[in-house]
Amino acid sequence: MPAPETEFRSDQQISADFLPYLQSEFEVPVAYEFEPTRLTGGFDARLYRYKLVGQESRVLRILRPAREAEELLHHQFVHQIMNQQGLKTPVIHHVCGDKSVLGGVFAVMDLVPGQPLIEQKPELHAKVLGQSMATMHELDVRPIVESFRRAGVPDELFLSPVIDQKSLDFCVQKIPWASELILWLRDHLPLDGQDLAVIHGDYHGNNLMFENGSVSGVLDWTFRISDPALDLAHTMNDYLVFVPQIDQTTSPCFWEQIIDGALKAYQAIRPLNHERIKAFRVLHLLGALTAGAAAFGPEFMRKPESQREYLAFIEQTTGLTLSPSA
Repeated sequence: MPAPETEFRSDQQISADFLPYLQSEFEVPVAYEFEPTRLTGGFDARLYRYKLVGQESRVLRILRPAREAEELLHHQFVHQIMNQQGLKTPVIHHVCGDKSVLGGVFAVMDLVPGQPLIEQKPELHAKVLGQSMATMHELDVRPIVESFRRAGVPDELFLSPVIDQKSLDFCVQKIPWASELILWLRDHLPLDGQDLAVIHGDYHGNNLMFENGSVSGVLDWTFRISDPALDLAHTMNDYLVFVPQIDQTTSPCFWEQIIDGALKAYQAIRPLNHERIKAFRVLHLLGALTAGAAAFGPEFMRKPESQREYLAFIEQTTGLTLSPSA
């Protein structure tokens, strides 16, 4: 897969191309007060902050050229529903599916105030991370599921265990070397759909904005309704596996302390199911293992040493011996 920088236009070109589009949308003369400035963002998107004269600052999110507008429209609906539940998700005001404008489909959304939670003191970072996730998991999912179904959104796009079953079926077809592991996952994952919660999917300190002592916004959703252990598993993998692979200047012990504090804060509100968390961590790392082997995903994930770490965790947790190269 090409590197992200080779797939997007230059920052200067995007700034130049975006203004005529905005002028056509507003049908009145508009001008930048601040031209689009790059923000740190996800692997599959470019994010820019900009401000038009006389208007509020906004965020421009451009997806890779291969992505489609349906993805952003789905996120627009997710954000709308989450805001109704009080989760302070940025409103997506507009989605453009014309890739000729900026080189990929894009969305215009609110700029969330505050600073990333990761920039706060470690104790506060951990406490807010755990408490806010637990509070999110306490929400009643029934009205959310009903809203999605009324809007005609298929269960397979947002509801587990439908998603998990499809994922495991896909693994059986595409990675036969993992057949024993798939059986282990079927035995250990909560596929009965009894305990369901709102799942962010990538809940960490860079995706939580913090201001005046509280969370001011939740960004970059990989939304679904699933077992709460899924969110906890992904967060643990983010801090204990992925972040140390990306940032080797910070001791892994630091991130372990963040997770320890977050789990304690979470458990003060709702219980933890450690066995389910382990199973979802295995499933998550299996995805990282297969994506990296297929030369897909972030560069750090494709490194041999990263791949060995994912495999070692899976084998240690399950007691299985796997041969991905077979």
